[in-house]
Amino acid sequence: MNDLDNYLAEDVVKAAKELDCLHDLRQKQGEAIAQGNFMQAKLLGADVLNSLNELEFMRERKINRDNLRRVAIEMVDQGILVAMVKHRYE
Repeated sequence: MNDLDNYLAEDVVKAAKELDCLHDLRQKQGEAIAQGNFMQAKLLGADVLNSLNELEFMRERKINRDNLRRVAIEMVDQGILVAMVKHRYE
Protein backbone atom coordinates (compact mmCIF):
# COMPACT_ATOMS: atom_id res chain seq x y z
CA MET A 1 0.00 0.00 0.00
CA ASN A 2 1.42 3.39 -0.91
CA ASP A 3 0.48 6.73 0.61
CA LEU A 4 -2.05 7.47 -2.13
CA ASP A 5 -4.02 4.31 -1.28
CA ASN A 6 -5.31 6.29 1.71
CA TYR A 7 -7.41 8.53 -0.56
CA LEU A 8 -10.41 8.13 -2.83
CA ALA A 9 -9.65 7.80 -6.53
CA GLU A 10 -11.13 11.24 -7.17
CA ASP A 11 -8.82 12.74 -4.51
CA VAL A 12 -5.54 11.07 -5.54
CA VAL A 13 -4.28 13.88 -7.77
CA LYS A 14 -5.10 16.54 -5.19
CA ALA A 15 -3.58 14.43 -2.39
CA ALA A 16 -0.36 13.94 -4.37
CA LYS A 17 -0.11 17.70 -4.88
CA GLU A 18 -0.75 18.35 -1.19
CA LEU A 19 1.89 15.80 -0.20
CA ASP A 20 4.44 17.41 -2.53
CA CYS A 21 3.50 20.84 -1.22
CA LEU A 22 3.80 19.62 2.37
CA HIS A 23 7.30 18.26 1.71
CA ASP A 24 8.39 21.56 0.14
CA LEU A 25 6.87 23.63 2.96
CA ARG A 26 8.60 21.58 5.62
CA GLN A 27 11.93 21.93 3.84
CA LYS A 28 11.48 25.70 3.52
CA GLN A 29 10.43 25.91 7.15
CA GLY A 30 13.58 24.08 8.22
CA GLU A 31 15.69 26.48 6.16
CA ALA A 32 13.91 29.48 7.70
CA ILE A 33 14.57 28.13 11.20
CA ALA A 34 18.23 27.48 10.37
CA GLN A 35 18.54 31.10 9.20
CA GLY A 36 16.85 32.40 12.32
CA ASN A 37 13.86 33.70 10.37
CA PHE A 38 11.27 32.57 12.88
CA MET A 39 8.45 34.76 11.55
CA GLN A 40 8.78 33.10 8.12
CA ALA A 41 8.98 29.69 9.81
CA LYS A 42 5.72 30.39 11.66
CA LEU A 43 3.99 31.50 8.46
CA LEU A 44 5.17 28.34 6.72
CA GLY A 45 3.96 26.36 9.74
CA ALA A 46 0.45 27.71 9.16
CA ASP A 47 0.64 26.50 5.56
CA VAL A 48 1.88 23.10 6.77
CA LEU A 49 -1.15 22.90 9.07
CA ASN A 50 -3.50 23.78 6.20
CA SER A 51 -2.01 21.02 4.04
CA LEU A 52 -2.24 18.51 6.88
CA ASN A 53 -5.88 19.43 7.50
CA GLU A 54 -6.71 18.95 3.81
CA LEU A 55 -4.93 15.58 3.70
CA GLU A 56 -6.70 14.47 6.87
CA PHE A 57 -10.08 15.51 5.45
CA MET A 58 -9.48 13.52 2.25
CA ARG A 59 -8.28 10.47 4.21
CA GLU A 60 -11.34 10.58 6.45
CA ARG A 61 -13.59 10.73 3.37
CA LYS A 62 -11.98 7.48 2.16
CA ILE A 63 -12.38 5.83 5.56
CA ASN A 64 -16.03 6.87 5.75
CA ARG A 65 -16.75 5.66 2.21
CA ASP A 66 -15.00 2.34 2.90
CA ASN A 67 -17.01 1.90 6.11
CA LEU A 68 -20.25 2.64 4.26
CA ARG A 69 -19.42 0.04 1.62
CA ARG A 70 -18.48 -2.52 4.27
CA VAL A 71 -21.79 -2.01 6.09
CA ALA A 72 -23.73 -2.20 2.82
CA ILE A 73 -22.02 -5.50 1.92
CA GLU A 74 -22.74 -6.91 5.37
CA MET A 75 -26.40 -5.93 5.04
CA VAL A 76 -26.69 -7.52 1.60
CA ASP A 77 -25.04 -10.68 2.97
CA GLN A 78 -27.75 -10.73 5.65
CA GLY A 79 -30.46 -10.40 3.01
CA ILE A 80 -31.28 -6.76 3.78
CA LEU A 81 -31.95 -4.65 0.72
CA VAL A 82 -29.69 -1.60 0.63
CA ALA A 83 -29.58 1.55 -1.47
CA MET A 84 -26.32 3.50 -1.40
CA VAL A 85 -26.74 7.22 -1.33
CA LYS A 86 -24.14 9.89 -1.85
CA HIS A 87 -23.61 12.20 1.09
CA ARG A 88 -24.87 15.67 0.29
CA TYR A 89 -21.43 17.17 0.94
CA GLU A 90 -19.59 14.91 -1.52
